[in-house]
Amino acid sequence: MSDRYVGGLRVAAPEPSLHLSALARLIAVTFWGGEEESTLATVGDALRPGGSYRWPGSRIGITDDGRIATHAGLVDYRMRVGEHAQFRTAGLCAILTAEEFRRRGWMRQTMSDLLTNLPAAGYDVSLLFGIDDFYQQFDYRRAWPEHRFEMVMADLTPAPPVTLEFFEHEQPDEVVALANRHEQGQTGSVVREGGWFTKLVEDRGCLWRGTDGNVAGYILTRVNDEQLLVTGHAGHPDEILGVIHQLMQSHDRKQVRLGSIAPECELAKRLRRMNSKEVIQHQRAGGALLRLVNLRSCLLKLLPDLKERLRKSALSDWSGDICFDTDNEMVDLRITNGEVEVADGHLVTSHQVSGPGMAQLLVGTDDIDALMSEGILTAKHDSAQLARVLFPATHPSMPEPDHF
Repeated sequence: MSDRYVGGLRVAAPEPSLHLSALARLIAVTFWGGEEESTLATVGDALRPGGSYRWPGSRIGITDDGRIATHAGLVDYRMRVGEHAQFRTAGLCAILTAEEFRRRGWMRQTMSDLLTNLPAAGYDVSLLFGIDDFYQQFDYRRAWPEHRFEMVMADLTPAPPVTLEFFEHEQPDEVVALANRHEQGQTGSVVREGGWFTKLVEDRGCLWRGTDGNVAGYILTRVNDEQLLVTGHAGHPDEILGVIHQLMQSHDRKQVRLGSIAPECELAKRLRRMNSKEVIQHQRAGGALLRLVNLRSCLLKLLPDLKERLRKSALSDWSGDICFDTDNEMVDLRITNGEVEVADGHLVTSHQVSGPGMAQLLVGTDDIDALMSEGILTAKHDSAQLARVLFPATHPSMPEPDHF
């Protein structure tokens, strides 16, 4: 077990044979408030070896008497960025300090040890869903706001009922395939390929088929005391709305909320043409938070998108070099006759984008002008014009069931 002592705490990668049971109980108590059998089973399943949770990449802090004081878990997945790129992402989850060990600075040591190992492990970026005003000390910055819609049943047009097939626990292969097609090109979405990202914990799914017998759409739902909650979807917007109306009738709910919806998806566009309330929740330093791990690998994976964006722009005949500098890493792009490549070494150029907001620029949290206004990026000479073309705002979003 690779570990080291920092400030009286032994920081190490957890081992399933030694720590699974104690870790599951600590997570259950911290985030669910108890140790009910069903909760322990859910947490234990999420931690099972061979799933999306990465034991070697996660970190725990262990006291001298062997108790787990801190935990920062790691989920390994691919996140879509733009039309073509897939960033290998270190999703951080179940970040906690046991109550009796808080206010000792031990989480800083635990997180620092985990983050130090991400570049060598091959990650491009890291993402987490966190509380306000804590994770900026680890260079995490806002990734995207949450969009949700709320409606009442009276504003939904009844549609002929369709035959629904319900599923729980695991998404059928046909649903996984449809989700991946539906979310292609949606920055922030997960490439679903098993493990964490095909399991359902609180949600129940239903699908419907077309005349050819293939799955035409699905929605994932929860039911609370007052509302039907829609947490994921794919399919034609009118069919989705018809199924929502059908489920609201069967559950006797007069209100529906669609959470964590991609703001530019077809369903969101359809809802804006109806009676609905759209809520956008912004958090300055909480919610979905992003950290850059490897600037070079990100730019390499973005090259197909960068070439397409440049080719379609008024700057398609621009040639030269542009430098991207995060203080920790400096990478240059060379642009020649519409071709874009990542330079092997540093080039001397007056066109430069620099600052701590680089991850937000790469994924399209905001465009270059907004990031410059915020004071987290600067651009010299032609670099602002180029960045507007190469790195537009992409309206990132991740469906709620994929949150970790």
